[in-house]
Amino acid sequence: MIKLLEKANRIITLGPEGTFSNQAASLVGGNKPISYTNTLPQIALEVVADPSALGVMPIENSSSGIVGPAQDALVENQVVIIAEALVAVSYALVANRPLHEITGFFCHEVAFNQCMNFTARHLPKARVLYSQSNMDSAQQFLKEPKDSKIAAIVPRIRAQQDPALSSKILEEKIEDYLNNSTRFAVIKVQEPTDQPDFTKHKTSLLIESHEDRHGLLFEILREFHVFGLNLCRLESRPSKIHPWQYRFFIDFYNNHRSATCLEALKSQKIDFKVLGTYSSLT
Repeated sequence: MIKLLEKANRIITLGPEGTFSNQAASLVGGNKPISYTNTLPQIALEVVADPSALGVMPIENSSSGIVGPAQDALVENQVVIIAEALVAVSYALVANRPLHEITGFFCHEVAFNQCMNFTARHLPKARVLYSQSNMDSAQQFLKEPKDSKIAAIVPRIRAQQDPALSSKILEEKIEDYLNNSTRFAVIKVQEPTDQPDFTKHKTSLLIESHEDRHGLLFEILREFHVFGLNLCRLESRPSKIHPWQYRFFIDFYNNHRSATCLEALKSQKIDFKVLGTYSSLT
């Protein structure tokens, strides 16, 4: 992994500059140049187009769960996860007026989902003005008149470090859960010679069956039980191939029987794709 980081000429992540994705990309790449995309699927597409680059994309939040477009991008492109990084996620409310006077607030959809308890309690009648990103929320707020009743939910670290926002902080740590964090996947282009390395901490797996049969999920989970593999995530997403059928995303902690377990899945005629074997950088 260290060699791959050293060889990478740039890091690709979701923009704009100053987001949690930016923070994760800096954690992964250090001083390497960062290129920004407008959407999550673009990250995977650009990694495939530039094999010398690495991508950093959010795949799961500890409170709001799976990031669907990122999961789909892992499946639909020839990329593989080589590491993960955890970034603490905390928000602040910036405003020009007291809490009870606020009539609306700028907020990115993901941030809103992670601060719903706060907004339900303290801003139940305020309009949600959805923005393109957390940085866009901050920028839109700063364009408001000084006596505006429109607030914004922004990353706490951004609010603290920006002089234009720091004096406007009304509430801090407004996320629903104080241990809120986002898991980012570090991805590279998948080469024909790449092989899973089950000495790494985790494996991410896609399982997609082309038939809907009784006991399918039981058959899948039974194999992990037989080989003593501890699952740390199980999610389902629409198949995208057959209407009303589903693909499963499974993460498990590796042991010395990981490879044998996957061979047993093959014998059950269960189709799967290893999305990556990896350890955490944090």
